[in-house]
Amino acid sequence: MVQREDGDQRAVMSGLFRKVLKTVWVLINIVVLIALALSAWDMHRNRRAAHFIAWFVAGVFVLLAVPITFYEVAQHLENYRMPRLQRHVIRILFMVPIYAVDCWLALRFKDGTIYFDTIRECYEAYVIYNFYAYCTVYLQEFCNPGLEQIIARKPPARHIWPISAFLDFPRMGEPFLRLCRHGVINYVVVRPLTTALAFVSEANGVYGDGQILNPLVAYPYLALLNNVSQAWAMYCLILLYRATHEELAPIRPFYKFCTVKAVVFLSFWQGQTLLFMVKMQWIKVSQRETKTDYDAAEVATAMQEFLICVEMFFAAIAHSYAFPPSEYFGAQIPKERRMIDNIADMFDLRDVYHDVVNYGESNQERLSHRWMSFVGLFTGKQPPPLASPSTKVRGQQESEFARLVDSSGRPMSDVEMSRIPGIGSLNNGGSERSAGDGRVYGERSGGGSRFD
Repeated sequence: MVQREDGDQRAVMSGLFRKVLKTVWVLINIVVLIALALSAWDMHRNRRAAHFIAWFVAGVFVLLAVPITFYEVAQHLENYRMPRLQRHVIRILFMVPIYAVDCWLALRFKDGTIYFDTIRECYEAYVIYNFYAYCTVYLQEFCNPGLEQIIARKPPARHIWPISAFLDFPRMGEPFLRLCRHGVINYVVVRPLTTALAFVSEANGVYGDGQILNPLVAYPYLALLNNVSQAWAMYCLILLYRATHEELAPIRPFYKFCTVKAVVFLSFWQGQTLLFMVKMQWIKVSQRETKTDYDAAEVATAMQEFLICVEMFFAAIAHSYAFPPSEYFGAQIPKERRMIDNIADMFDLRDVYHDVVNYGESNQERLSHRWMSFVGLFTGKQPPPLASPSTKVRGQQESEFARLVDSSGRPMSDVEMSRIPGIGSLNNGGSERSAGDGRVYGERSGGGSRFD
């Protein structure tokens, strides 16, 4: 009883300290923002270069935003009770410092803007994938009777207009999940490919950054491909949310989705709007007044970098409310788990690798089957039907289990097997689920989960 009272007292004192710390932090931010406005005005009055003032102001916002995210990440790592969920949360939270620092450097070194921007946009695809994975892991691990069964029980649906005019909606169940999964992963694959093409184009002087109306450069074509791929990935996320919003309700998916979409999707249209306004001369560029050698396209790009640096401060605050570590305080944390283990798990990218490989193999098989079907129209020999994806995956898992045991010369432990994506689930038929590191971290709904 005494120990329990001491624990409650420590919890109260810890909560009080956090409130005091947050109040002090808010006051410091208010003082810094007021001082920043006065400093920027003073530099403008003393005729400092516009790009220097913008770089200084953006740097202050970056310095305010980055510590917020690092604090939230540190809190998640300290309370790393649900690794398979929290690893995706941390990857999403890192979007703020990566975006902020990247744009700040691009604002300072305008000749390297293409390299900084493509790094940021590649991480953008990674964030979309992790949000999708976050939702599907929760549905699979914390909801009865599992992700595929939940979707299969949903009533038939239709695509949103105008997509419904030329695409049939897949059957609810595994086909619907495959559509969503492949739709998200397509951007993870397309974005690095277009990045490589952008680098090659820039090296040959035909990239034309920002020249959206110039048909003789690569930029408008790569921008179109990226935008279509990104829009399809976000649309697939919307389909998944629309189908599972009731099951996802305990993790407040709407606020999480809005914070991710606002940063990922709106930032692109913000940049295109600025570029259009400069092209239409609604935002006039005077090299004499700005004391720079920026052309119209570079001014639009610099304004985009500056605005993102400022917006990341508010995005960091929004993320702290949308992805709070307090959501995981109710779960039990293993005593033997070390901080270094949590950090290593955060950077473990095997889940991404396996999903991308499966995406490539699946599409390769389907394209090959369609080609053989087309050839069969002339030869009279039709290929055998494709195996059911769920049956195929189950067979692959069982054969992979045997192969791993045989090649190692000894049976793998449960911890080792649980680290292989898709294998650990074969041994977890009950309500307890693997945390991805061999430890049990929760139960399905009805068993006392934090998210019940």
